Amino acid sequence: MSNRDWSLVFFTCLAQWSVGIVLWLSWPVIHNRDMSPVFETGLSLTNPVLLALIFIGSATLSSFLHLGNPANATRALNNLSGSWLSREILAIGIFTASLVLVFFLSWKTANPEYLKYLMALSSLAGLALLWTMIRIYVMPTIPAWNSWHTPVSFVSAALSLGLLTLLLLHADGSLTIAAHIVRIFYIALSTILLIEIVSGVIHQFKLATMDQGMDKLVFDKGVFYRFFLFRMAILVFACQLAVVLTLNPDLLPGTGDTLWVSVLLATVLAQELMGRLLFYSSYFRLGV
Repeated sequence: MSNRDWSLVFFTCLAQWSVGIVLWLSWPVIHNRDMSPVFETGLSLTNPVLLALIFIGSATLSSFLHLGNPANATRALNNLSGSWLSREILAIGIFTASLVLVFFLSWKTANPEYLKYLMALSSLAGLALLWTMIRIYVMPTIPAWNSWHTPVSFVSAALSLGLLTLLLLHADGSLTIAAHIVRIFYIALSTILLIEIVSGVIHQFKLATMDQGMDKLVFDKGVFYRFFLFRMAILVFACQLAVVLTLNPDLLPGTGDTLWVSVLLATVLAQELMGRLLFYSSYFRLGV
């Protein structure tokens, strides 16, 4: 893989991770009846809004590495009517601006009753960003990307990484989530990981039987296939651990117990990065 592909791996994963944090954080914020602060604020790495800002900022910086001339980045907005890349850049700007607003107002204003509306706005901006990222890659000339698997993998990455970040902050004691919502979160995590396993296997079978024209890439053996199997093994382990925690409420991590959540986050992040490497490695084009 080229340096350009690596920058795309980090850009897409970090941006989706940021969106996932915001989407899941909206739930406890909106459902907190007295609107007292439910998460750490200010310049702390236990502040989920700051984490989301760091991730989207890092993603934006890494995106410059795959531009031929970074100085021309601002010109990309000139084609909003016909380019999903232009729309992605606009969505990044709106999403980042909304997070900056949430960050400063939640930090500097005590008991902000309007926080749930700001979080809803950030969530909508995040969904718009996720949608533009999907549309960029779903194109008929690249058969390996032009399938349902692309949106499934992008959405799954956002939801699983964002969810595990909040569960880790909850276990650390810096984020307040009701017990019944925590259990729902673990059920959701198990479901997402199971969907990733099934979709990954189906997509791999499709790749192996796909007409590649003159490219003749090998997907059913060699380095690509071994890398796929290794990723699946990590993913199955993560899914099994999530299911065990879900089915045994007594094992759910309490405040100060971050071990298993940390293991889950590390394994899920590893397999998401591997999945994105496989995604870009599967590139081949038909036609002109």
